[in-house]
Amino acid sequence: MLKLSGGSTKPLKYEDIVVSAFEMFPDEFALRGYPQYPDSSDLHKPLYGPLKREGLIRAANKTFALTARGVEKAQQLIGAAGDKLTKARDGNRMTRDVQVEVERMLASAAFKLYVNGQRERVLDTDFYAFLGCTVRTPRNDFLGRLTATADAVSAAKKLKQPEPEAAALLAEAWAFLEKKFKPLVNRRKGSN
Repeated sequence: MLKLSGGSTKPLKYEDIVVSAFEMFPDEFALRGYPQYPDSSDLHKPLYGPLKREGLIRAANKTFALTARGVEKAQQLIGAAGDKLTKARDGNRMTRDVQVEVERMLASAAFKLYVNGQRERVLDTDFYAFLGCTVRTPRNDFLGRLTATADAVSAAKKLKQPEPEAAALLAEAWAFLEKKFKPLVNRRKGSN
């Protein structure tokens, strides 16, 4: 809103705020499943909730304006963010869906056992949980989870996120799991 208003308390249309946020941060403000479209719900709640309650914005008839306090706070936040804000815009970061996948894998028992040198203790149930599914997951859903997992690991490794060491360990763990559970995967695929 600070950029859109030119650093002022000028009123802005809700739709302009939604489109501007999407253009600046498409990964954060894209409609889930339709990344080419903005998702207004991610802006609606803060605009009508905490930002208004804290006196950072004024709202009337789907128009919003930063208050003087809001302008000051936005400038402080931008100053504090520094390079992080630029990094968030450059596309060299994980999308929300990939981030969720990676966080799940890093928290999984399979990953923890791998990192702690207990690879032999990784069970098929750990493998399924690493993928985000179960033994009862239908075949095509299972194959989709395999693809989503491989894509997320690849993105984490390429972008070296969330941290370079964690991304490298995740890629190693995935390679280990793929090899260890190749017969299981082939059975699920319907091949030998």
